[in-house]
Amino acid sequence: MKPFILIDSEREKEGDLFVPAQICNEEVVNFFLEKGKGLLCLATYEKGLLERGFFKLPSNGSKTNFFIPVDYGTGTGISVFERTQTIKKISEGLDVSCFTYPGHVFLLGAKDGRWGHTEAATYFSEKLGFSPHGVIIEILNNEGSSHDFEYILEFSKKYSLEVVDIRDLYKEYSKDIFGVETKAKLPTKFDENFEIYTFKNVYDGKEHVAVVKKPLGSVPFVRIHSECATGDIFHSLRCDCGEQLEKSIKIISKQGGILIYLRQEGRGIGLNNKIKAYDLQEKGYDTVEANLMLGFKEDERDYYVAYLILKTFGVKKIRLLTNNPKKSEELKKYGLEVIDIPLNGNLNKYNKKYLKTKVLKMGHKISLKGEKI
Repeated sequence: MKPFILIDSEREKEGDLFVPAQICNEEVVNFFLEKGKGLLCLATYEKGLLERGFFKLPSNGSKTNFFIPVDYGTGTGISVFERTQTIKKISEGLDVSCFTYPGHVFLLGAKDGRWGHTEAATYFSEKLGFSPHGVIIEILNNEGSSHDFEYILEFSKKYSLEVVDIRDLYKEYSKDIFGVETKAKLPTKFDENFEIYTFKNVYDGKEHVAVVKKPLGSVPFVRIHSECATGDIFHSLRCDCGEQLEKSIKIISKQGGILIYLRQEGRGIGLNNKIKAYDLQEKGYDTVEANLMLGFKEDERDYYVAYLILKTFGVKKIRLLTNNPKKSEELKKYGLEVIDIPLNGNLNKYNKKYLKTKVLKMGHKISLKGEKI
């Protein structure tokens, strides 16, 4: 198996060479040291390291979870052969008493609540069928910088190495442990036979919910609704969110289906920033311009959790209540078959510009009767 390159496209903007420790050999270690040029490390679960007696290095704020570097054997520990042996013995499960320290193989502890190269390398090793021990080293360019994606991509082509984004690995990791946390009956004014579900969700840590009316049928109606406190709770006329939510609940109550309520207020920017965007709209900017002026994308929402929820219910084909093609496109990327069912709110003098902007700038399929767009 060839090494991989693990990139972090969102946070650190860097790439590491990676190989599962169990298949690491002298040739690989030499290649890592010569071509990667960063710090050679072995990543594994923090809990396992602590149980084997390895201990953390003191830190005054480092984001990297360093443990004591170690050597195996009676030599100096610096040679390629000796570092390879050290890596092998750690991956075999030996405890700290078998090593001398400080040494030349740095240990990194993967832990919950964090997702960087350490956690990705540990998880990926397991995913590939090996023990949870991954060898990594930063790729430095010719000037010694680790933050050069262009160099990393050229490097991958030169040595024919596959590039894997640790964000994609995180999606796989999240999917592996995603599931129902709890459920209960939820009688409502629309229907007394709803059930509400919450989920074990490490993907974004938010408390998304699903309201379900059974039987679902082979192609259930589904509404993926992003939280809108102003529209859903206070019945704001500035948007059509509350009206879409109520219409969806009524359809699902009659036909059966799933209402997925995603906690991503204000198209993913949060309530405080959404109100800031309202203020900018009152000064003449449209909803897209306001988001951009606040430093956000026009739409920050993510529908991966919606896919995980549907997967949990065994749903593969849906009738999606929406006017937003982005939802359909994203769900289709994850292998779902989607039939779009148009869902409109009501046009009024307060949301007229907002709805037009969604049609003209965001591609929403909204019918604005009597309005020229």
